[in-house]
Amino acid sequence: MFDSEGFAKPWLDFEKQVGKRLLFHGPDVANLFSQDEELGGLLLSKLTFPPPDASIKTEDKEISPGLKARVYSPSNYAGDKPVCVHYHGGGWAMGSIDRDDPQARKIAKDVGVIVVSVEYRLAPANPYPAGLDDCVTAYYWALKNAKLLNTTANQVITCGGSAGGNLALSTALKIIDQGLGDTLKGVVAIVPITIAPEAVPEKYKAMYLSYEEHAEHTINTASAMKGFFSAYGADGNDPYVSPLLHPRLKDLSRVYIAVAGQDTLRDDGRLLKLALDEAGVMNRYDEYKGYPHWFWAFPSEYLAEMFAQYNNNVAKGFEFIFSSSS
Repeated sequence: MFDSEGFAKPWLDFEKQVGKRLLFHGPDVANLFSQDEELGGLLLSKLTFPPPDASIKTEDKEISPGLKARVYSPSNYAGDKPVCVHYHGGGWAMGSIDRDDPQARKIAKDVGVIVVSVEYRLAPANPYPAGLDDCVTAYYWALKNAKLLNTTANQVITCGGSAGGNLALSTALKIIDQGLGDTLKGVVAIVPITIAPEAVPEKYKAMYLSYEEHAEHTINTASAMKGFFSAYGADGNDPYVSPLLHPRLKDLSRVYIAVAGQDTLRDDGRLLKLALDEAGVMNRYDEYKGYPHWFWAFPSEYLAEMFAQYNNNVAKGFEFIFSSSS
């Protein structure tokens, strides 16, 4: 059941529970930081966040001078899978491995993989390409330390949500450009940023509508996205900023994409799937009609069923990537 704006009833029930629609507004990144703090306080007052899953062993490591990563090891790990290098969300300017800890733990447990979650440098203090450089450094560290991590040699999956999904795609493409594409098992791109609005190719413009349709429907409003891009300090036509533009999308092995239907980034994901289809790249795609950006992050009884569906689909996305013979 959906309302006149297209929201699913469980999401509307969740909004009533917390007392408002969750929206960030730019265009100044300082506004986003203050709103993020306010939202954190509201959610803690309205929701009960579960404790971390203690069955997952974690270890923080300095993998390069000044660059920290957290390694997640599930109790059910059998030592027979690629390592997952995970990049957190937050518009390149917010977020942390602590904030994405529940997602990283869930992937480690449900998929049975070693996850390396990266504390890359954030904009605007560290503008592009600092964060991406850290993500690539983490990829190389995971590749080099396969024996230490007890993961399959020369096989890495990049993974992330939102800006983290962008970094997962961009890191993968950077690795391909550097001649190591054979080490990339696949990419898990969850509600990813794939194109800067000003850089959308002419052939896709008629299909790029979600920034307008969902400008005020999702936490990453159109003005918030403007603030994030501004903070990142990058040229939107750079193919590592807008991976949809990258000429070597065709060289990706397998890609899993998850998209939220009420998201400004809905069409980023839809166009990525279209481009991968056009390039002949195997992909798996899930879209959550009626739900906004990052809907799975809120521990509400109204969202429990969708939370379970989302996690199940992400695990299937990984299995799809594992099934590749490359």
